Amino acid sequence: MFLTEGDFLNMRLKAEKNLSDSEILKNIIEEDMISPEKKKMEEGERYYSYDHDVLRKDFNVSKISESSESGERVRDFANPNRSNHHNVNAFHRLLVDQKVSYILGKRPTISLDAAEGSGDLRKFEKFLSDFNSNELSDTLQNLVIGASNKGLEVLHVYYDEDGNFRYTVIPANEVVLVYDSVYEKELTQVIRYYTVTVIENGRKKYRKRAEWWEKDKVTYYVENDRNEFVFDSAAGYNPSPHFWDLRTFNGKVVKRKGVSWERLPFIVLKNNQRCTTDLEGIKGLIDAYDMISSEGVNNLLDLVELYWVIEGYGGEAASAISRKLKINKAVHISDSSGKIEAKQVNIPLEGRLAYLEMLKRDIYTFGQGVDINITKLGNAVSGTSLKYQYTLLDLKARSIGVQIISAIRQLLYFAVTDFNRRNNTDFRAEDIAILLNNTMIANDSEVAEIIKSSRGLLSDKTLIENHPFVDNVSSELARIGTVGTPRAPEE
Repeated sequence: MFLTEGDFLNMRLKAEKNLSDSEILKNIIEEDMISPEKKKMEEGERYYSYDHDVLRKDFNVSKISESSESGERVRDFANPNRSNHHNVNAFHRLLVDQKVSYILGKRPTISLDAAEGSGDLRKFEKFLSDFNSNELSDTLQNLVIGASNKGLEVLHVYYDEDGNFRYTVIPANEVVLVYDSVYEKELTQVIRYYTVTVIENGRKKYRKRAEWWEKDKVTYYVENDRNEFVFDSAAGYNPSPHFWDLRTFNGKVVKRKGVSWERLPFIVLKNNQRCTTDLEGIKGLIDAYDMISSEGVNNLLDLVELYWVIEGYGGEAASAISRKLKINKAVHISDSSGKIEAKQVNIPLEGRLAYLEMLKRDIYTFGQGVDINITKLGNAVSGTSLKYQYTLLDLKARSIGVQIISAIRQLLYFAVTDFNRRNNTDFRAEDIAILLNNTMIANDSEVAEIIKSSRGLLSDKTLIENHPFVDNVSSELARIGTVGTPRAPEE
């Protein structure tokens, strides 16, 4: 849920009395938990975890219409002998994973455009190389998955108990974002709430904890047995600074200074400008595919492939007739006009399959993905043909790609600030170049030829950044021994 600072003022003005921060916090959390935004987030996460609506459909139950003196009425009819199989077609998960792999299948390029410099510069370049690690790649992938499922996701920067700089994804389901009232661009406050387990009188109970973050402090609250939010006495200093700058001597803390980041240590990654999820545009299509596919399987499971029409036979049970047919391959008919005939049931599969194929095509189109089962390209595939297949996926990736670069730059602000504080330097995150390396099926020989023909037109560093065999530019430059003045590797 999004709020503005003006919303807090309106809450107090509309109330008969001034509301305390604890009362405002309770109202905000209660409204946020049932907000449409949070319901969309829950829905996107469910479908990514293969928990589709079709699983809640009971195919044993069908609607029947009955006429009576009072009129027509519809009621449920339960048939326990009906098959109740459910097909979950995980298009949403496939499209999200495809998008994440396309954008972040390779590490982003994080580099500093500078010539040879001092030892501090080389140390800073080493820091950037270490920063662009597997941890960053995994975190960014989880961040994009969360944003795709929920419309947005949140990254939190903090220091661990040993004073190490850390960052982690926190679920957007647990966050209320507060923006400025004028342009609604600047994040001014963040309320995070989550459920914890407590033991009271030997019984397990669930309580909510809340953190109210502002630009210079954070206040901790805990829910009591009356569902009121009170100051959390277990938090130590409350309110507390964003983090503590500790000075130690002989392993003991001799000085403690509260420090603020001068901005909120939260980074919001929006899936798109409207913060819609990747599921919203295709949920109806996926549900239809699941229902038709499941219904088709149940019809096949319940299908009687062959049934017998027998006329003029005596009064034996059907089971006895069936037994004689299996053993003797024949039965005796007493009536001269009688007959026995085998008939087969056929299910109209062609129409069903054609409709499923149409739904699948629409899911990939409106979900802006690449249908990996497509077979129309032939054997000799050019780079242009491959790029054409990625057109929609590339459009979707571009809408979030700008947001990802912004999120990385914001994260670098905190990381570089920490580096400067520890090393007494003054580097700036704004001077760092960030490039996302999209991953697609490509004709590597064509790319290599383009790079080869571009020598002398582009810098060697740019050519190395775009070479299909290079994952980490800084590492590659170090390997060829040209950290200061890079050159392209020999063909």
